Amino acid sequence: MFNKIKLMIIAALVIASFGSCKKYLDATPIKGKVVPKTLADFEEFLNDILLSQSGYIYPEFMTDDVLFSSITTANANRQSKSYTWQKELLLSTEDDAEWNSPYNYIYVCNLVLDNLSSATQGTDQVRNRLKAEALTQRAYYQFTLANLYGKDYLAARASTDLSVPIMTRADLEAKAKRATVQEVYEQVINDLQTAISIPDFPDEGRNYIHPGKLASTALLARVYLFKGDYTNALKYANEVLAKKSTLFDWNVLKFSNPLKPSAATIPDMPLIQNNVENIFFKSAANPGIFVRFMASSDLLAILKENDLRYVFNFTRVLSTGLPSTSPNPDYLGNTPNFSIGVPEMMLIKAECLARSGDKDGAVAVLNTLRIKRFKPADYVALAASSAEDALAQVLAERRRELLFRGIRWFELKRLNRDDRFKKTLSRTVAGDTYTLEPNSNRYVLQIAPKIIDLNPSILPNPR
Repeated sequence: MFNKIKLMIIAALVIASFGSCKKYLDATPIKGKVVPKTLADFEEFLNDILLSQSGYIYPEFMTDDVLFSSITTANANRQSKSYTWQKELLLSTEDDAEWNSPYNYIYVCNLVLDNLSSATQGTDQVRNRLKAEALTQRAYYQFTLANLYGKDYLAARASTDLSVPIMTRADLEAKAKRATVQEVYEQVINDLQTAISIPDFPDEGRNYIHPGKLASTALLARVYLFKGDYTNALKYANEVLAKKSTLFDWNVLKFSNPLKPSAATIPDMPLIQNNVENIFFKSAANPGIFVRFMASSDLLAILKENDLRYVFNFTRVLSTGLPSTSPNPDYLGNTPNFSIGVPEMMLIKAECLARSGDKDGAVAVLNTLRIKRFKPADYVALAASSAEDALAQVLAERRRELLFRGIRWFELKRLNRDDRFKKTLSRTVAGDTYTLEPNSNRYVLQIAPKIIDLNPSILPNPR
């Protein structure tokens, strides 16, 4: 059985080997290193807390939800380059953790999947559960990479648009080429459907690091929504909601000292891992860089001050009790929760109903959610005059509810397909105005020059 130190040694070898393109099994032996053989050994790889992280954070700087006064130049660092949508985000000498980390996590999943059939000392039930967990995690990171570095799914071009390499074996010397958008979606959907079909995969994971079948199903609903397959998105969202529909009531929240509000003074705000709404837990990678900003004016146009999601995310009063001098409300500093949760499943259901013409059904779902987001005296039920009106209300609610959930950047790409919802983004830094047009090449992130130097078969994204 691995202990944590031994696991860390092997994990370090995996990561170091990935970066240098050496074979993992050819790494120089370290005294005391354990060679994994049993099912318990391979389960230790899936116990790694790193697998509870999203693997990305910088796209949050790129959305239309934020306003940074602390960014005063366009090219100082990755944050400022992201905020101003620079064509080149990385220098030739820089690594890209948002590419490397998900592929490292995929490698760990593949290492487990490659060896489960020959692993000893365990039951088939455990073997099957580990397979389902590894497939689910692999699908999550593959889909994340596709949304960051590949084009969005459009049926007419999905078979030719480039996405990211698909890695399904733990081969550190593989010189994989970029797959098409269609191939990545097919791989992700196949992994998730395979995981869901495994009888020994429980609905709920053993803890927040380990996903269960509901997590696989919820991710599948998200994937189908972004694919534009609303029939299947609705199917899988309903399957999740039939088994888990618990909502957190924001009415229980209050500031312990309302005169000096901060994230630390909201005692009943649940920790991410304890949020009853979570289905597939993911914390934001490197959240410490995503602080000290304001709500954008564009966001404030739809997020009203009596909405509890405003009250407990933004403030015009400093933690010292003094009035803020910021032009827009300051972010309180809550830790971003990138998990897939019950509200997202409800919003997927509502969107699919609206797109199918069921305006009343869509709005009913929104009202079930919104009643938990307003004080009773402030709550007003929504109504829709048409299916198109209902759809617009659903998309606005997605923006409010999924605020800082790691999905808005992907959402902007998705909505750019539709003339009704595409938008030009704009912001000013040091007197210069920067814009991002709908369907711009900059919606597809730069692949690091270092990655392309290591593997020239990976074609760069057009800038």
